[in-house]
Amino acid sequence: MQISLNQYVDLTYDEDGESVPSQFFIDFNIDMDEIDENTIEKAVYKDSSSDISALLEGCSYEEIVIPKIQKSVNLKKSYNAVILIYNFEYKNEISSTGAFDFIAATNYE
Repeated sequence: MQISLNQYVDLTYDEDGESVPSQFFIDFNIDMDEIDENTIEKAVYKDSSSDISALLEGCSYEEIVIPKIQKSVNLKKSYNAVILIYNFEYKNEISSTGAFDFIAATNYE
């Protein structure tokens, strides 16, 4: 069963209004209390690319983020989706799960 990127990433809420972690948070062992869900950006592309700048084009702070990431990342395979989390320090405890890989962390200031 294929689920959409929104279903994979977005938090849901139980009948008491409490947030429930998405599969993304579970897969990458991310404590949802450490993230403001308004600081998550995600995109799905029709075509896959191994060009990190193409995948990040249009993201927030792209003029800062793309050059920093380009210096440290050389993708070895193609992707058709990205998930960015701002104001969060990921310790890279899990670097790959299913179709998703942790690629890099950088600051945008």
